[in-house]
Amino acid sequence: MRRLTEFTPREWLQLLPVQHAMKQVRNDAWMAIYRRKRAPQLGRFLEETAQLSGKSIALVIAFEQPWYLDWLLHMANVNLADTKVLVFDNSKSDSKRSEIEEVCASNRAPYLALPANATKHVNRSHGMAMTWVYYNVVRAIEPRIFGFIDHDLIPVRPATIADKLADQPFYGLVNVGKLEFWSLWAGYCFFEFGATKELSLNFLYDFSRDLDTGGRNWDSLYRQFDRSKMRIASSQNVSMTVPAMANARQVQWVDRSWLHVGGVSYNESETPRDKIEFFRALENTLRQG
Repeated sequence: MRRLTEFTPREWLQLLPVQHAMKQVRNDAWMAIYRRKRAPQLGRFLEETAQLSGKSIALVIAFEQPWYLDWLLHMANVNLADTKVLVFDNSKSDSKRSEIEEVCASNRAPYLALPANATKHVNRSHGMAMTWVYYNVVRAIEPRIFGFIDHDLIPVRPATIADKLADQPFYGLVNVGKLEFWSLWAGYCFFEFGATKELSLNFLYDFSRDLDTGGRNWDSLYRQFDRSKMRIASSQNVSMTVPAMANARQVQWVDRSWLHVGGVSYNESETPRDKIEFFRALENTLRQG
């Protein structure tokens, strides 16, 4: 949360500092409880991933969408030669958790069902899941590099994560907030573990600073760095066509290697049918080479 002196007189008249402070206390209390929850299969998962110590790992918080995750994992096996993808299931539905576990098995991706999270706030649920994974898994594995990618961010071209952190402690797509605040987008952010292991990371949002999921890391990490001197990821919207579809579609490209589906992360039934058909056609095209 912003310092009290960073709120404007108008914001004080609206009692915004009080509102943000109360919500932060509530969120921190929920986080403290959730971080201590135990995933039933955590011990076995850590045994299976112990060999990843000192290596690069990408962490995916899966949520209700097995098809996008299957596409991601398939392309990761092709294009992420230096990074192992681990999947953590934050789905509410037991049936979706079963489907996602099967997808992981078929793609040889380590899978762990996260403890149930009662919150209905999407950003809060995501941030709590990321923080749980950091403290219960990342700190146990002790990788050289770890990062988070959205479950609908597809590596459609070869990408080398280690190169991005050759001379800086973190890398990703920047989320710019109000004033001078910024953080890395939770859907594409990578960190050198040695630079963070002594820090109290918190991947919740900080709406007082207009920062989405991961914004609470401003105080513990980002404020120490001059963003203008950091190498950051690129993002652009490009027009794309696929043979099976007549119309072109605007698609977000990240670092010229990652395709972000976007807008379908939580409920496919509410996604326009033409969008789903486009990305399914694109997936088929890419799988065929």
